[in-house]
Amino acid sequence: MKMKIQLAFLGLVSLFAFGDAFQLGTEQTYTYVNEVRVGDARNASQIVGYLVKAKVHVATIWGDDEHKLLLLKVTNPSLYTTPGDLKHKTTLSNVDSTTFYVYWNLGYLKKIYFGQQEDASLANFKKGIASLFQYQLLDGKYVEEDTSGTCDVQYTSHSSTRYHKAKNNCKFVGDRFERTEYPLRSLTRTVRSADFTVSTEGTLEKIVAQDYVKYLVNAYDGLGAFLESTTKLELETGSKKVSTIEGKSVDEVVQSLGVHEHGLLSEDVDTKCVGDNCDNLVKLVKSYKKGLTNERIGKQDSSAALVKLVEYGRQTSTEDFLRLLKAKTMQEQRGQLLDLLGAIQTVEAHKAAKTLLKYESDEDLLLAERYLQALAVGSRPKKAVIEDLLEMAEKKPDNNKFYDTLLQTLGSLAHRYAKLSGNSYDTELVEKVKEFLLKQLDWCKKDKCKEKFIRGLHNLKSPKTLDVLIKLAKEGSAKISVSAMKALRSFSVFLWNDEFKAVFEDIFFQVSKKYDSSARALALDILLDLKPDYEELMHLIQLLKSSDKAYEVKQYLLQKLNMLADRCPDFAAMLKKVIQQDHQLNNYHILGAKGLSTALTRTYSTVPSFNASLVSLQEMSGGVLKRGIVDLTLDVDEEKFSLFTLGLFAGGLSSFVSSGDGEEAEEETDTVAGMELSVQGSVLRPLVFFDGKGELMGHVWSGTASEPTPAYQATTLLQDNEERFPLQNGGVVRLNTLGALSIDLNGQVTMSLWGRNAHSKVEQNTGIAVTGSLSLDTSFISLTVNFNIGQEPQLHLTSDLDFSSDNRLCMQLKQTDSVLSRSVLKSVSVPGSKYRKTQSHKMTYKIPGHTHALNQKNNDMCNLIAKS
Repeated sequence: MKMKIQLAFLGLVSLFAFGDAFQLGTEQTYTYVNEVRVGDARNASQIVGYLVKAKVHVATIWGDDEHKLLLLKVTNPSLYTTPGDLKHKTTLSNVDSTTFYVYWNLGYLKKIYFGQQEDASLANFKKGIASLFQYQLLDGKYVEEDTSGTCDVQYTSHSSTRYHKAKNNCKFVGDRFERTEYPLRSLTRTVRSADFTVSTEGTLEKIVAQDYVKYLVNAYDGLGAFLESTTKLELETGSKKVSTIEGKSVDEVVQSLGVHEHGLLSEDVDTKCVGDNCDNLVKLVKSYKKGLTNERIGKQDSSAALVKLVEYGRQTSTEDFLRLLKAKTMQEQRGQLLDLLGAIQTVEAHKAAKTLLKYESDEDLLLAERYLQALAVGSRPKKAVIEDLLEMAEKKPDNNKFYDTLLQTLGSLAHRYAKLSGNSYDTELVEKVKEFLLKQLDWCKKDKCKEKFIRGLHNLKSPKTLDVLIKLAKEGSAKISVSAMKALRSFSVFLWNDEFKAVFEDIFFQVSKKYDSSARALALDILLDLKPDYEELMHLIQLLKSSDKAYEVKQYLLQKLNMLADRCPDFAAMLKKVIQQDHQLNNYHILGAKGLSTALTRTYSTVPSFNASLVSLQEMSGGVLKRGIVDLTLDVDEEKFSLFTLGLFAGGLSSFVSSGDGEEAEEETDTVAGMELSVQGSVLRPLVFFDGKGELMGHVWSGTASEPTPAYQATTLLQDNEERFPLQNGGVVRLNTLGALSIDLNGQVTMSLWGRNAHSKVEQNTGIAVTGSLSLDTSFISLTVNFNIGQEPQLHLTSDLDFSSDNRLCMQLKQTDSVLSRSVLKSVSVPGSKYRKTQSHKMTYKIPGHTHALNQKNNDMCNLIAKS
């Protein structure tokens, strides 16, 4: 009852405020001007755009003080393009002198009516004009619907006739998609506002409405575009009498006029090309054929090809995909075509790719895994595709490698599906994947079987699996404990409460039993991720004073503390205080602990390139590498995103190089070495170099590992964002960004038992391409800003091990010279004519290479090896 009284009072006040606005039987004429400009986000001085001028006649033909039916007519519409102020003949001439109607109620637009089937662009133009007549004369917050969407609106009065209107949180139904990872998103800064003046009767006299949108790629400073639209509507002097219409209600009057109601929101404008001259995927693949060969992986043109083809691929049929895959002229491109299908992620693409999910030969297996790995990191997982992969996994393919990759893809896709808007880890399909992985894990008897499904849970990252993983970390064998800890390390730190924290402390300090050193190191990583306070840090550092003989774990702790201190001044100050207040701790015997383990972070790139860091963690055992990680992360604000992680693992090699230094011996392990890769957070099936001493010696004597061998080759999608921004003038701006990362990873190892030394080299060649656009397309004008960036950074990791006497390990991490190219193309064109004006701007930046300084111990080792 109280609410009804308040609404009635508000209506009464509004009625008084508007007074005799738009008096019945009168017509006013307004001058209408709309100017739209677009440009580069970094350089607003060079723009392209257009200007529309017209007369708008507004007649009140029916109504009372509260409800009115306005007849609107646009005359003499003219369009001029910028630069040059050239006048053009466009479809806007079709609105000349045509009438449409608006139901106006105390400042609100209730309905809009058109007399015939309208071209969507012209209908939107009329709606934009009508929305200028929606305004309130009382300060406060309102909810309004117009061409901008359904918006929260704040009105502020400057006097009895001057007002300011600000729109926020406008909701517009339409395609919108953005990556869930903040560093891969795009930032949209928007302003919607208007200043208007009314007469003493409440009739609109003048309004200046502004829309501004700035679209930026988060990963690159200043890469993007902007659009600014300014609309002015000003009342001309004088008014004239017009005839009115009799009727008891708006509906009755509208029916007599023979017009039809339309929504107030802007309508979709179909901009799809029709005809034989239009581009399609088959045509474009042929034009990008060179960039799609395996030789171009790790190059910019490989990434640029994927970015260009994805958008067209999402509109392609299964039949066309099959034509490409089966074409004899495209056999060299099949690998990258499968990368493309994995990035597209439509059901049609999956049906085509599924025809190649075979594993009878090594080549078949390579192609099958290539598609699954690309699918795993795609940003738009489809329910039908996940269901199909789950069904395939339930049948347990009889090829171990294929089955392993299938499980990792299934876990990764379910994780990304759970992150989509409207989904969660409670979503039925995600639950099914989780239950399948847990059930299969429970049935496993051997460690190798268990590891496959633990990796699947690693990729799934469901909080509902934490208890299972914790149990495996505590009670499993050394291998299983480490695998479970790797999975736990990938979860958000916000999940770790005091109970979980106690488990990680138990593992790190070996309270309940002995643990593998890698499990301990991973537990330490999590404890440090939790940002320990003074007391917690003091507790962790006590390990350095303990009688624990695992000196590589102690060295790893020291290295991690130093790494964090280098990154965070506050942590450095706290660490210094802890050490200085403990005299037992503050001496060289403790702080100069022996060991070759390292932990460090270095800047990989910065402006004008993307902001990225390298994190290198090397855990040693018995003088040789046990677990090594080089992680390339994209850094935006305080958020980090792992682009690519190279992991190396080894076991059972100490007998070849051990110098009897007294380190506590760990559980005997098989002689094994291999590589673990993670792409955009998705863990891949490990690549095993050798398993057993027989295989190792075979490589040593034959030299099969001494030539560069490809370990990973693929092009995957990075940025994948699109949205729409509806303007007050009725136009709809489309914003999109696509980025891709092409990686060629290869390595080689040489080992001499006679010279008692070894040398390894890993090269990561990377091609990066990001492209985006801001576009406004109508039947009478088209504005576009395309922006692109590309680079080919390379990273080389070399290591030399001399075990002729004391073990000496020298590592070098080197980035080569690279060139970053950046371009912006702005264009304005008039559909149906030959007119097109463009402005382009290109810049290149030479980015010098360098060798990263690791630490003093590594420098000393390198000097010793160089002298020997």
